[in-house]
Amino acid sequence: MSTEQKEQKVRNRWTVVIGAILIQLALGTIYSWGTLTIFLSPYLGEARELTVYIFGIGLLFFAITMIFAGKLQQKYGPKKIAILGGLLIGIGLISSAFMTTFIGFLITYGVIFGAGIGFGYVCPIASAGKWFPDKKGFINGIAVAGFGAGAFVFNYVIKALVNPTGLETIDPNFVTTVSQNIPMMFIVLGIIYIVLVIGGAMTLSNPPEGWKPVGWIPPPPSEESGISGLEFERGQTVKLPQFWMLWIAFALSAMSGLMVIGSYAAFAKSVDVGDNFIFAIGTSDFVLIGSLAALFNGLGRIVWGKLADMFTYKKSMLLMFTIQAILMFIYFTTNINTIYFLIMTCAIYFCFGGNFSLFPTATADLFGSKNLGPNYGIVFTAYGVAGFIGAVGVNLFVTIFGGYLILFIIMGLMSVGSAILAYLIKPPK
Repeated sequence: MSTEQKEQKVRNRWTVVIGAILIQLALGTIYSWGTLTIFLSPYLGEARELTVYIFGIGLLFFAITMIFAGKLQQKYGPKKIAILGGLLIGIGLISSAFMTTFIGFLITYGVIFGAGIGFGYVCPIASAGKWFPDKKGFINGIAVAGFGAGAFVFNYVIKALVNPTGLETIDPNFVTTVSQNIPMMFIVLGIIYIVLVIGGAMTLSNPPEGWKPVGWIPPPPSEESGISGLEFERGQTVKLPQFWMLWIAFALSAMSGLMVIGSYAAFAKSVDVGDNFIFAIGTSDFVLIGSLAALFNGLGRIVWGKLADMFTYKKSMLLMFTIQAILMFIYFTTNINTIYFLIMTCAIYFCFGGNFSLFPTATADLFGSKNLGPNYGIVFTAYGVAGFIGAVGVNLFVTIFGGYLILFIIMGLMSVGSAILAYLIKPPK
């Protein structure tokens, strides 16, 4: 019996998917910032307009680190680099327990925690993509669904650890109570995340060279499907016009989604709602809305990834960007009803989540699966740029435009731009 036959017999490729979900559950808690900042901003005695830079720096270092992580996991294997990511995440969070200043958190939670996510994120995507060339979109979606769902779970964990009695922010005892609990919260979270990431990392591996699922025949290259059938190394990829079209489409789509993530709570509290409708959303209600939205974020990754397998990533992108644009254009009308507001917010998160299964699928189809880790690492820098601008730019944009209406229209136009690029992109030859 050959080595490949033994590997196929012994290795159950679905264990990689289970490990990927465990890792992404921990990594996705970066989206718990909306819940965390409610407690962290008064703890630091700083306005949320300032503390949001911690979140922005975290997203930026997440993307920057992906550039190196993609190459490193290819050289040393996904398991070792994912473990490195888990250790950095733990160090960043546990160190945060001893910080009491904005600069301190900028370093521990922004730089170290963000870098840890970057090292951990690309490893399960690259590994699962090689084990499932027959289900790229669906598996990419599942592999990163935990990232979207992580915030759903840990929003409640954070609230339970730091504000167990459910005090509202206007309560005179709020700051004193949460300040006592924040250090222990970071220590507990750090330990949980280390266990999740390292546990998940132990399942990661790459299939033998040349391995493919029994009975699977690679689809032929074609312009309609967007599959090139070619393998490009990173140095070649960044010189292709298709790379820059994909990069810009990712940046525009991610920025529009992140602007909503960064502004929906402030928007809900800013509108004049009249006598019949009151946006009286308390701290616990926003935890619920944020958690449901995070769940739809995770669900969107799976659904859009599956659609990419069924109808090609190009058609899926066109549909997703078009729906996202429509949602952005009418989002300003959600002040008429709380349920309408919740549905629209979840729908935007659902589309936003699709970026993270469609773009790695597009990267693999356009530039090849062999170097998916390094290539997607550089494509993902689009998200880093979009993430930083989206996180820190909301208040600036609202101030410039004098309200949210123009902001949402511009985000809709960004989504239209992504749709046009997705339509125009052709596989390299």
